Amino acid sequence: MATRQHYFSQPDSVEQVKIRLFKQLAYYCLGLHCLLLVLFWYCDILILALVNIGSVIAWSLGIKLLHQNKSHLALRLFCMEVTLHSIFVCATLGMDYGFQYYLWTIASLILLDYQLKLKIASAMALSLIVTFALLFELFSNVDHRFLFSELAPFIHFINVLICAIPSIYTIGHIREVTFSNRYQLAQLAAKDPLTSLFNRRYAKELINNAQENCINTSQQLTIIMADIDHFKNINDKFGHDIGDDVLIEVALKINKYTQESDIAVRWGGEEFLLVLVNCDLHHAQERVECLRRDIAQHIFHNHELQVTMSFGIAQWYPALPFRIAVKLADDALYMSKAQGRNRTTSAPLKAV
Repeated sequence: MATRQHYFSQPDSVEQVKIRLFKQLAYYCLGLHCLLLVLFWYCDILILALVNIGSVIAWSLGIKLLHQNKSHLALRLFCMEVTLHSIFVCATLGMDYGFQYYLWTIASLILLDYQLKLKIASAMALSLIVTFALLFELFSNVDHRFLFSELAPFIHFINVLICAIPSIYTIGHIREVTFSNRYQLAQLAAKDPLTSLFNRRYAKELINNAQENCINTSQQLTIIMADIDHFKNINDKFGHDIGDDVLIEVALKINKYTQESDIAVRWGGEEFLLVLVNCDLHHAQERVECLRRDIAQHIFHNHELQVTMSFGIAQWYPALPFRIAVKLADDALYMSKAQGRNRTTSAPLKAV
């Protein structure tokens, strides 16, 4: 019988993208070493041909590890292979052909091994750069002539490009998915996960900003408290899943009647708060009545379930504390409930 894995045992989106990119990089390098194997064999440099046979084996094993979601092991294997390959090629051919630059690429990629502590990963990356510098001290005077020696500047240029492309490609893609995840986290922090309306904590900051803006521009604000009538009965009769669907559809209706500048909040449970920006009491009443009638006429969840909502409205003069404006709207909502529900009540202007 299959056991259920915990959610956090699965690779997250960044890790999945990283593994996919490493696979592409691994196939890229595997193909490159196959070409180098043929090249060195053709040029009768047998020691480097044998080294590239080892490289082909190492990258093939690394690809197998990546398919097993063991990117950390694969990356360390790649790091070892690139280091040894660079040393052997530079020791044999010298520094004129640019094979030492592969150390820069793997030094940047080793930092993506999240299972290593940052200090250890940084130390490994630094050791690769130190190795790069030592190669110039050790092998700058190697004199080895082979079939394509006259093409050394061209081969050097090609190797620089070959080294740069994987690094830029991989880090660029991980950068994009990181920004995407940051945006999603910001959305999760701001929005109610069920209705996608603003949550209460985040909305308070938006409301404070709207209040300050309206003080500066002399615009009017209107506060609306709304509540789904007899929502507990819906949950008891139809179940919480249907209740959640009702909340979602009500939120969609609310979004339909709010403007981009307005603030729509799931205030708690089946209760919603709306802040209509640059809207006086009269226009707020008209908009809320349209919303109330639309909800009352809507058939929810294909269950021939009809739902009504009650509303309380208060004009909010920006100099008035927010909590007092909310209480006025909440008192008006209570009056709607007391008068039979499925109605809109406005707080008296003199009370505001």
